[in-house]
Amino acid sequence: MENASKALIIAGAILISIVLVSVGVIVVQSLNPDAAVEEMTKQEVDAFNSKFNSSIGDNKLGSVAKSLISNVMTNNANTDASNQVSVQLVDSVISTNSVAMTAESVTLSAMRNKVNTSARYNIVVTKTSNGGRVQEITITRVAN
Repeated sequence: MENASKALIIAGAILISIVLVSVGVIVVQSLNPDAAVEEMTKQEVDAFNSKFNSSIGDNKLGSVAKSLISNVMTNNANTDASNQVSVQLVDSVISTNSVAMTAESVTLSAMRNKVNTSARYNIVVTKTSNGGRVQEITITRVAN
């Protein structure tokens, strides 16, 4: 009987140790939320970029640029800060010193309103993450 009670005490101690280790792991993960974030898979990056890829290119109409900015606004409203896309609008036709508007200096809706639908624009991805996810797009007005 004496051995059985010692075995129960040892088993109880082991169970308590397992519970304490589990609680410790949960606490550490909650203190470091970035550790739980995984990189996007290739398919997720392709799906993310597909929202913008059809608008990328040279000599695009202003309506395409406006649509792209609307897509960026929708994306940024529905995702966390790490997946947001920034936009830079450059009007190189106005002056030789290009005037650039960034998403930080104006709202995206104000930027969209500055786009002339009948003008032509070159739209390029100017910054991507290590995994290839679009992070920044530059829209440059060109002479017709």
